[in-house]
Amino acid sequence: MSKTKLVEIERLNDKGFGVARVGKKELKIAYVLPGEKVKIILPNKTKKPIRPLSVVDKSDRRTRPLCPYFGMCGGCLWQHIEYSYQLELKQQRIEELFSDVSKRNIEYIIGADKRWRYRNKMEFSFGGSNDSIHIGLKMIGRFDKVIDLETCLIQNDKGDKIIRVVRDFVYDEKLEPYNNVKHIGFLRFLVIRMSINYDDVMANLVTTTSGKLNIESLASKLKITSVIWSTTDSLADVAIGEIKSVIGKNYIRERLCGYTFRIYPYSFFQTNPIQAERAFKLMKDIAGAGEVALDLYSGVGTISLIVSEDFKKVIGIEINKEAVTAAKVNAITNEVRNAEFIEGAVEDMLDKRVGEKVDVLFIDPPRVGMHNRVLSKIISIAPKRIIYLSCNPKTQAKDVKYLTKNYKIDLIQPIDFFPQTPHIENLVVMSKK
Repeated sequence: MSKTKLVEIERLNDKGFGVARVGKKELKIAYVLPGEKVKIILPNKTKKPIRPLSVVDKSDRRTRPLCPYFGMCGGCLWQHIEYSYQLELKQQRIEELFSDVSKRNIEYIIGADKRWRYRNKMEFSFGGSNDSIHIGLKMIGRFDKVIDLETCLIQNDKGDKIIRVVRDFVYDEKLEPYNNVKHIGFLRFLVIRMSINYDDVMANLVTTTSGKLNIESLASKLKITSVIWSTTDSLADVAIGEIKSVIGKNYIRERLCGYTFRIYPYSFFQTNPIQAERAFKLMKDIAGAGEVALDLYSGVGTISLIVSEDFKKVIGIEINKEAVTAAKVNAITNEVRNAEFIEGAVEDMLDKRVGEKVDVLFIDPPRVGMHNRVLSKIISIAPKRIIYLSCNPKTQAKDVKYLTKNYKIDLIQPIDFFPQTPHIENLVVMSKK
């Protein structure tokens, strides 16, 4: 028989879950706040987060969530937290991560004016059964159960209609959702990308190779810029596939800082363009002007093009071939002639830059941070200034600590790109000692 217990939440961990102790066990509990007392069913395993049965003693910083799926869906964990307290918690996290490299120079987090409907990209999973197909996000602590959504309040509202049209379509077509346990079925992911400054919308259905998608019929119902069918038989639960068919354009457009960018199905682009624009303007102002700027993990060329008018030459390095092609097209579209984009792994391509003068180095890496070889090459290249934007301050703090051998920290500026979630974007500016 299940045992219930009253526990007190000590703190929130780096994933945004509450932490409570029962004996020597440390439990992760979702949808709670520090200091709250909650009733739980003691789990057999402590690795996965659990949901409380009830909150017995509530924090005065708790607020009413807007989303009807909150408490089930694992999409945004912090809707129950007052926004001002979300910012305080994120600030505390940055101060903890950087406490051993800089006790000063940490500015207060830049909050978001738009706290709902801010995302321009969402990856939804298919689930359920043939009779009841679900499109949504995974239930908290479950890889095999999808919460069926009619709306998602953090995505641009253009996406809600896409979800409803696609659900009706796949049901009428009698298509089978993928089963993550048995690894059988057809429908895997629906990836929606939307422009804030244009009317462009992209829907990318990722399926297995076990069936046929009537993409022409779907496109006629959606009536959007781009409808794409991709396939994958990989066991990895990742929304990436090989593009089989495209109806309409194979890209959408977005405008940031006066520049227009093409975004292709699998190109990285900041998911909160409003906050990204604030960050890029700050980076541009801090960088000043110079001869050469180097942009690592340059994606579709966003930072490179935005700062291009301040440098004689900008060089972007990116491993994704699709993104490099997009960056070159974006340079032509925006009439930027002093930007060069190189395809290849940053750790390999940097070898060729040693000995060259670099005034400012821009870094915006993936969540895993930078390869150790990249860090050592940065020291060898010795740029005058480093401007490092990261979506994972934990790996960023490790990288920054390494770089403090030769660089001093001028600024640490957290920015809230992801309201209602524990995720933090952080900007670090360093200059050569």
